[in-house]
Amino acid sequence: MVLETMTLEDQYVALKPMQTSHIEDLYRAGKDLSIWEWTTANYCQTLNITKQWVESCLEKSHLNLLRPFVIVDKTQHKIVGSTSYLNIYLEHKAIEIGFTFLNPSSQRSYVNRRCKLLLLTHAFETLKLNRVTLQTHEKNQPSRTAILAIGATFEGIQRDCRIQQNGSVRSSAFYSIIKPEWPQIKAQLSAKITPPAICQMKV
Repeated sequence: MVLETMTLEDQYVALKPMQTSHIEDLYRAGKDLSIWEWTTANYCQTLNITKQWVESCLEKSHLNLLRPFVIVDKTQHKIVGSTSYLNIYLEHKAIEIGFTFLNPSSQRSYVNRRCKLLLLTHAFETLKLNRVTLQTHEKNQPSRTAILAIGATFEGIQRDCRIQQNGSVRSSAFYSIIKPEWPQIKAQLSAKITPPAICQMKV
């Protein structure tokens, strides 16, 4: 089984398949160093590093190991980050959402929840999957709070599983959503989705 390439979108955001033509826009979106504090690598440290990262993502996509997207804020008509489907096990009806970054201007806004709703809806309702996994650095409390707010269940800590860009050893917090939970989670997440103007007024 192969995961098809697709665009997922609503009125305000679009997840478009990553292409080499997106390299410069991704670099601009990811230049702020604060984005990469908890990650294993800074994919936007230089334009050349961004180019190498995009090319690597596309190679893995051809092998059906990854489906990378650029995140487009349709209200601004620009790319504000990236996210991916990874650890794709369609034969076991399981997938992970990760490798996500957002420009600081789009963090804690309508963008992230709308992206997650699009990805989760596609996973459970189009792909008919049983499980979606999310993970983050054990010490990345804002990310852990955001994942719980989506409705995911904390499963545990995978200890000392990665080496960070600064050489430190990372433990990852793992979360999941499974098929029986999805209808209630979808209803709760949809209720939290608000138009951009409302979100911006609350900031």
